[in-house]
Amino acid sequence: MTDSTNGRATRGRELKHGLAVLGGILALLLLAGVWVGLRALNANLALDKAQSLVNTLKTQAREVNLAGLGDTSNALSASTRDAVDQTQDPVWRAAEFVPFLGPNLTAIRQMAEAADSVAHTTVAPIATIVSTVGLASLRPVDGRISLAPMKELVSILDPATDSLRRASATVSDIDLNRTLPPVRAAGHSLSRILSSANGTLGELRSSTSATLSMLGSTGPRTYIFVFQNLAETTALGGTAAALSAVTVDNGVITLARQASSTDFPWQDGRPVIAEDPTLSALFTPMMFTRLNLATSQPHFPTAALITQAFWQQRFGGTVDGVISIDPGALAHLLGATGPVMLGTGDTLTSANAVPLLLNTVYFRYQGPQGPAQTDAFFADVARTMFGTLKNTQVDPRVLLATVMHGVREHRILAWSSHPEEQKLIALGQLDGVLPTDNATSTTTGVFFRDMSTSKMDYYLTTSAKLTTDVCTATTPTFAVEVGLHSKLTQAEAATLPSYVASAPWGATQFRTQVFAYGPPGTTFVSATVNATGMSAAIGGTGDDLGRPVVWFWVMLTPGQSSTVTATFTGLAGTYAAPELRPTPMLNPTAVSVDAPGCGATK
Repeated sequence: MTDSTNGRATRGRELKHGLAVLGGILALLLLAGVWVGLRALNANLALDKAQSLVNTLKTQAREVNLAGLGDTSNALSASTRDAVDQTQDPVWRAAEFVPFLGPNLTAIRQMAEAADSVAHTTVAPIATIVSTVGLASLRPVDGRISLAPMKELVSILDPATDSLRRASATVSDIDLNRTLPPVRAAGHSLSRILSSANGTLGELRSSTSATLSMLGSTGPRTYIFVFQNLAETTALGGTAAALSAVTVDNGVITLARQASSTDFPWQDGRPVIAEDPTLSALFTPMMFTRLNLATSQPHFPTAALITQAFWQQRFGGTVDGVISIDPGALAHLLGATGPVMLGTGDTLTSANAVPLLLNTVYFRYQGPQGPAQTDAFFADVARTMFGTLKNTQVDPRVLLATVMHGVREHRILAWSSHPEEQKLIALGQLDGVLPTDNATSTTTGVFFRDMSTSKMDYYLTTSAKLTTDVCTATTPTFAVEVGLHSKLTQAEAATLPSYVASAPWGATQFRTQVFAYGPPGTTFVSATVNATGMSAAIGGTGDDLGRPVVWFWVMLTPGQSSTVTATFTGLAGTYAAPELRPTPMLNPTAVSVDAPGCGATK
């Protein structure tokens, strides 16, 4: 065999060997690619599951399903750990240096690590405390709420918040410019989730600390509970009838003093807080000089400031907050606690609370001592309900649901003299404040006020219909039609106690003032009396709370009805879904919204 032949054979063997090596390398690269691809798929599936579990956590928190938070948190931690494990393989880390593919793998790994950090150092500690403690720990025992669980929660919120903030910064710094669209979208989504969670956790930290302060963790607090009498309507519900001072000191709750509106003499000409001429013109200067009229304006902070001033002037001390509740909300609470026995021998139930407190009692106690006897009856109701709630064995979730029912109907309102706590109250929709803009809802208001010096609103029914093209027109129109009907019969009118019937007119007629508030930024266009009843007239126009206002006078005799309409128009701009908010009446106002193009409305 010649040298050339040997050379060709050698080169042939080298080529085959080289091809074999190259084939092996390609096979290894292929296997590595498949391996990395499978791990990337598994990591992605784990992160998708984690995001689903985050949504579950949100739902459980919203529904106060505290027991389920722990299990969901554990599942979240397992999913994020699985995602991290998929990205820690040496082959994966080596592949991060491969052009085009590498930046995607690096971004996925960094996202998995950030999500895992949040799951283990932020979500897990909070869920462990909350799910272990539960709402039951907040149930009063012998008149005391244990503050220990909330203090423990506060102690872990600072490190949990710091961990979340670091993870959020890490995700924000991930280089997504060289990644594929799905990876880029996942990165932006995770960044938004963590940013939102930062805000939520900050609110939780503030609200928990504020709640501790409100429960007297830093010193005694005094709150005035106001019972609104819906049989004599005002814009916020009813006149301030019975009041109770409740002190809270390190979780210990005590009923300190009771009073009625008659304990606060009228002081016309001497307002207890600086008189607002606009409000005096819209309502009456007497809202600043007579406690029972403090609820005239549809703005609870004003009513609370007036109540605070009256109480401090009459009894001294410091009032840290004012809380209002009406018989409708009381009926909801009785649905949770069950019937309670009063000192008079009456059994107060969710079914009879409204008629007993707002009508029957006036028939029972008549004559010169009637007002004093009804005040004593209301005080007995307040004491009994206070004792019941202070030592209740009701499932806290059930009790919370009934409270939130009253809050949604604007029948439970609260105000704090401490700004940070007032912010917390506003978050919970307890503040009794109309929206100041149209960002989240475009709200029209309809409010009523008894002008008969009577308890005749037990027999008044109302309706309100909003018609608007806000979802279809550039410059929207808002027309609100308000109906009033006296369901009092002539036979019933003949039997009315004098304390129920109108002071000026007896049972022959009664007068109601109707206020229509346009959405913020709108302008009053027109007002119309559609049906007069005995008589109806346009009273005037003005502005309040950054809104145009028009009001009407409506006089009805037993069985009569009246209808009035107010129209407002808005400039071009951005408007949220329309809403119509009425006074929380004794007989709830029948509300409807006709808004073509806005989707489902009530």
